[in-house]
Amino acid sequence: MPFQQSGRILPAGRTKAPLKMNALLVFFLGFTFLRSFSNGVDRLYNVNLSSTLSVTAIVVGLVVAWHIRGVRIHRRLFTLLMCLSAFAVACGLSFVVNAFEAGSIFDQYAASYEILRYTYLFMFVILVSAVYRSPSFCLNVHRVFISLLFLMSAIGLGQHLTGHAELASPYDKVARVAGLSAHPVSFSLELVLTFCICELSRRKLRLPVRHFHIVVYLFFLVALILAASRTGVALLGVTFGIFLLAQRPSLLPAFAAAFAAVMWISPFGESFSELRSVPDYILSGDYKVWDWRTAPTSFHWRIHHWYELSMLALERPMIGYGPGQVVLYSPFSLLAHSQFVETFFETGVVGLISFAVFWFSLPVAAMSDRQRLVVSYGRQSAEVGTLHFWLAMFAGVTLVALFDDSFNRETLAFSYLIVSMFVVLAQPEAVTGRNFRSPYSPIAMTAGRGSQHWEAEELPEPQPGR
Repeated sequence: MPFQQSGRILPAGRTKAPLKMNALLVFFLGFTFLRSFSNGVDRLYNVNLSSTLSVTAIVVGLVVAWHIRGVRIHRRLFTLLMCLSAFAVACGLSFVVNAFEAGSIFDQYAASYEILRYTYLFMFVILVSAVYRSPSFCLNVHRVFISLLFLMSAIGLGQHLTGHAELASPYDKVARVAGLSAHPVSFSLELVLTFCICELSRRKLRLPVRHFHIVVYLFFLVALILAASRTGVALLGVTFGIFLLAQRPSLLPAFAAAFAAVMWISPFGESFSELRSVPDYILSGDYKVWDWRTAPTSFHWRIHHWYELSMLALERPMIGYGPGQVVLYSPFSLLAHSQFVETFFETGVVGLISFAVFWFSLPVAAMSDRQRLVVSYGRQSAEVGTLHFWLAMFAGVTLVALFDDSFNRETLAFSYLIVSMFVVLAQPEAVTGRNFRSPYSPIAMTAGRGSQHWEAEELPEPQPGR
């Protein structure tokens, strides 16, 4: 095992640890920046930059696993890695059985690439777990992602102004921008997750909202509108709705009314209003027989697609048809556009259960430090709001995974989700002083004594009655 399980984080080596951490942090930041544009570069220039970067991350992850093999990590991060490993094993089992026993694997390259994707995610978790305890992790993540948000938004705006927007599907009524991403929907998803990481890191550092934040966030909203994707808008609305419900319930009705009004008067009004026919589409049973006249939106099409794939999956419920095979069996030669339907189809009940356990191990890991956040002389830590914001974002992403893009295929967006979890767990050294009358307690956030060692201090447990 590359790691030892522990209920706390203990020191690793004390000699070259700071140098190793700084080098890994630089690699992580550079890799994140390049990987954020690699899908668009691949689409525009027909190259394999994304695959090259992913393989590089796997190799570096192996090196990191070897060098920190004696480090004990928090038991919940250990559990997350074990759950991801179990899902990868389930994919491998489905691949072996379908390829050699049933002989039903038609695209072995797609199956191998799917398993490689989960290997990359495993190594990416290891890589980030090796650098998130750096005192400068949150600050550097904030700088990189605020830059990314501005560049991604500016590129999308530039595409619109230069006439490079496009009709990405037969259901599109307006031309959409994809930025440097694979598709307008992926672009909107990546935009919102990048914005969420910017806000999470800003809140973690307790930085005030400055003018450049406002400018970048306005660019982000413009780019999100130009992407014309219900996915990104729904993710943003659900995130803020749940966050307000947890933090400021009195503001939720006003936010919901304002959000609905903006959606109604914007180009999204017609897009969302078309979904009113979905209940009748389901109750009438039209989804069982494909007829483009009864499917006025892409959501209607997806319901029919889920039905077709689910019926096929029930013929091989335990191990599925093999990873990466959904496109070959799809009547439209497309992805399932639902993470859980796709996982069930490709890996059966075994894969679906193992993936669900892994998926929900993410919030369990993110809440590892909640005891430190909740109680301090009867007050809440300001970081509770950061945790609530992440949980709201995760709920929105889960909704996206249920009803929209197959999220495990969105490798970049999945990487952003992992980074956001580690932002919640990070403990930046320097924080902004709090007002004495603030309802939040000034809980110290340190990454070790003087930041000289690759470690994180264990904080004492709260005493009863204090």
